[in-house]
Amino acid sequence: MSNVTHIYLLLTLVTLLYPGIHATAQQEKTWLDELSGYLNWGEEEQGGGQKTVHKKVKKPHILYVVMDDQGYGDVGYTYPEQADMRTPLLDKLASEGLIMNRHYSAWMCTPTRASIMTGRYPITLGIQHDVFQPNTEECLNEKELLLPEVIRHNGYATHLVGKWHLGYARWSCFPCMRGFDTAYGYINGETGYIDHMISGYYDFYQCSYNKKNGLKWKILKEDKGVYSLYLYNKRVRHIIKQHDPNTPLFLYLPMQSVHSDYYAPEKYFDCTDTKRCTMQAMLNAAEELLTDVIQYLKDAGMWEDTLLVYHSDNGAPKSSYTSNGPLRGSKSHLWEGGVRTVGFLYSEDKKILPHRGFTDCYVHVSDWYNTLIAISGGWTAYAKKTGLEMPAELDSIDQSRHLLFNDTNTCPRTQIMLHIDPVKRVAAYLKNQHKLLIGPQDSSESCDDTAFYPLNISSIDFGIIELFNIWADPNEAENIAEDNPDIVADLRRDVTDYLSHQNPLQCQLPTLDNSYPDDEVPYYLPWDFTRDYLPASAYEYNTL
Repeated sequence: MSNVTHIYLLLTLVTLLYPGIHATAQQEKTWLDELSGYLNWGEEEQGGGQKTVHKKVKKPHILYVVMDDQGYGDVGYTYPEQADMRTPLLDKLASEGLIMNRHYSAWMCTPTRASIMTGRYPITLGIQHDVFQPNTEECLNEKELLLPEVIRHNGYATHLVGKWHLGYARWSCFPCMRGFDTAYGYINGETGYIDHMISGYYDFYQCSYNKKNGLKWKILKEDKGVYSLYLYNKRVRHIIKQHDPNTPLFLYLPMQSVHSDYYAPEKYFDCTDTKRCTMQAMLNAAEELLTDVIQYLKDAGMWEDTLLVYHSDNGAPKSSYTSNGPLRGSKSHLWEGGVRTVGFLYSEDKKILPHRGFTDCYVHVSDWYNTLIAISGGWTAYAKKTGLEMPAELDSIDQSRHLLFNDTNTCPRTQIMLHIDPVKRVAAYLKNQHKLLIGPQDSSESCDDTAFYPLNISSIDFGIIELFNIWADPNEAENIAEDNPDIVADLRRDVTDYLSHQNPLQCQLPTLDNSYPDDEVPYYLPWDFTRDYLPASAYEYNTL
């Protein structure tokens, strides 16, 4: 009998023996804790007979890749008959892994990343309206327990290479103070691929934190003029080369690609006659980086024990460089083109990922919080080490049973509160096969930090209602609200209930002029790093 057959028989047996198991963070053991012993049993020949032996459970390494602004049409596998982009590596990994057909994000960058890191909807955090801007005091609430903090306590080494974009108002906002052992890249929403500049300031750094040495921080001014993907490549190679393969690795790779400014070195171009040629070149460069990352893991003997999570942070912006395929809308819209993203899982080891093919179950970016925590050992392991419990009222759903093993009879998630925005007075909500859009979807209203935005029914414009069956009409071409008043009423009640789930909206905080050191390369630093106590060289900083 094959090992795969053993696995599925044992999964069935466990389901029968434990009919009450639910993948919730409150249970004493997570689903993966229950299964780990079963999935690591094997058979060994000894003297012509068979002896059952128990192998040591090994947690998977986790490679978490978040692409920036990659549209549903900026990859080959989503619409192969219409694809104008060639992404052979992504297509292969997706086709041999698990494609998430209904993976949803926030409508733009900061809200999505905050949701990943906290397990909460952006409306719960009060940062749903816009992205964090340079030169402001914005910061992801330090009271939130972030994903890498939990995973690190569960025995993982945690590293970030790429984009942060969750604030740097204080040192306590930095990724190395929020659960990452090291971080390398940029802290704002975008930066130049070559000069690493944004809004006149340099944004390329690395940091590390441990109890012995405290926070170490360095501005990487020597990297100015070097293509950023080459730098990320070099950094990942260093991390993996220095890593002990017996320690589980959480490598968070929030890519700069394929965000504007649209650029790639000449060697990646296959054509030059359209702007889509530039997008193809950027995808070629991104695939080269991911190919190399996989090779480094192979060389270290870690790739077969790795789970790859891949998705985009939102849909592509409207431009002649990008494409969301036939999906309506784009980044910063609540139509499918803005919030339905590419996404898949992959592992070489079918014990880590028995579930292959595709799933049509809803997955929201907030779900990666509890799902990856479950895979890393669960909340029980975290509580034993820290004495702390899982944060209350999370929006995240642990989807590990479904995504890895396809062992749920129904989809774990049947609804998503995509957005409530009291500035634009819009909302978007998914339930079963229907999607309710409320308010003027093309509103250009911006946040005024002197204004009051109510958190009640008056915060959105119920005078404009659209209803779509997105399973039958994924391109949102036919508004069926008028013919389905009962469905509209049901979804509207749910949205009204969610209004009380909001926190006060955080508008863009004030900008402080001339707050950064004046050097040959001006650069970003937290607001609490004032001129009064700058070290001799602010390019390197260490505090215990």
